[in-house]
Amino acid sequence: MACHPPSSETIERAVTLAAANRDESIERLSELIKIRSLTGEEGDAQEYMAKRLREISAEVHVVEPDVPAMFEAFPNIAQYPTHWQHDLILPYEQLPTYEALRDSGLESVLNYRGRPNVVGVVRGTGGGRSLILNGHIDTVTVEPANEWRRDPFGGVIEDGRMYGRGTTDMKGGLMAGVMALTFLHRAGVRLAGDVILQSVVNEEHAGNGTLDLVRQGWQADAAVVLDGTDNRIAVSHPGGLYWQVTIPGVVRPPGARWEADHLAGVSAIEKLPHIVDALLELERAYHARAVDHPHERGRAPMTLVIGKVEGGHYETATAGEVVLRGCAYFSPKAGDILTVMQGFRDCIAVANAGDEFLSRHPAKLHFLHHDDATDQDPDIEIARHAAAVLERRGANGAVRPGPSACDMRHLVNQGGISSIIFAPGCFGQAHKIDEYIELDTYTACIEHLIEMIVSWCNLEAETAPFAADEEANCR
Repeated sequence: MACHPPSSETIERAVTLAAANRDESIERLSELIKIRSLTGEEGDAQEYMAKRLREISAEVHVVEPDVPAMFEAFPNIAQYPTHWQHDLILPYEQLPTYEALRDSGLESVLNYRGRPNVVGVVRGTGGGRSLILNGHIDTVTVEPANEWRRDPFGGVIEDGRMYGRGTTDMKGGLMAGVMALTFLHRAGVRLAGDVILQSVVNEEHAGNGTLDLVRQGWQADAAVVLDGTDNRIAVSHPGGLYWQVTIPGVVRPPGARWEADHLAGVSAIEKLPHIVDALLELERAYHARAVDHPHERGRAPMTLVIGKVEGGHYETATAGEVVLRGCAYFSPKAGDILTVMQGFRDCIAVANAGDEFLSRHPAKLHFLHHDDATDQDPDIEIARHAAAVLERRGANGAVRPGPSACDMRHLVNQGGISSIIFAPGCFGQAHKIDEYIELDTYTACIEHLIEMIVSWCNLEAETAPFAADEEANCR
């Protein structure tokens, strides 16, 4: 079917509506910030999102992620469900599995009951290209809550900024997508291609919300992940790996540490420097083989963070165990996630072999969460179209690397959907005390998205639209 692009006048009408109703867009974001949606508690906010989508006559699908089906479909990538109060509590040596989750007794807290994905489909007239707008509704904890100077769920506005948990990460981007569709709807703009807005759960430390939508078969010709980039375009992002090393010791009081000339009591704390040195050497090894690529300049091939250490019980006894925890971000050019995981295993194995005590009582490596990296050609068509829109509007159309792992990995790597990351909000604000978003970038993003949606969805179609299952849980 031939496409019939909206006239420039109807597009301008939608942009004009967005500019004239700036206060409404800000109020909608404030309403969403005021609804707590910490990871594991997304239900109320998803009801709000479904309401907003129904108001623009979208087909609304509300379905909880299917954990066993995800592990069956994507055994290398599926993660355990997480909850902000029970975060990263089920370590694994190789890969997480549904059987391990089931046998752990933790399914009562690590599940998706009352935590559905919400998908709103705005149907096109036919013949145009389809577009996914993807964003996560869950946010990280506000702890330590006593350090916030403003109510984290207040949507407080000061000096052109809105403060609150999720303003940047990433309710600002998600609501910008909803408001762009809202003003297109009010302006009577008919698109040729479908727009599929996905409000997903549990992006933080899992990504299972988006992964399950990929498993269900939601497809489009391209996607925009609404994660904070300060209204810049990104086509790649690093992978991530959360890990822990458990270092053993032998508990003895001072009088029994030595038995004649034999060292009987070994504190696990004594072995910390050996393990830390091995991990830092792994990081240095990645840096030594840095790739000369335009998108890698200025970015470390691996960033290793050693974030937490716990161990010992008494000042008067050697520590029987120390647990070291941290994470690593790695460039898409550093290798795939399974290769990086094996590199960590090899690192700890070498460290154990190089120490007389650890060779007999080895430190044990476990993983807590892993993200695959995403690497696309900066010249993919959706990036070119987005850049052209921004340049027409006098904004920056340059393409750059994304700063952190996000759900784009599932759309690209598992779904095969060309995608960009584009949204208001600065990555440096994510997960921070007194998180905020610049309201000018938020409202500008709405106008940018209006033109991006129209310019993309009225190109000739490449991909057949997703046909919703009549038996799906839709309401």
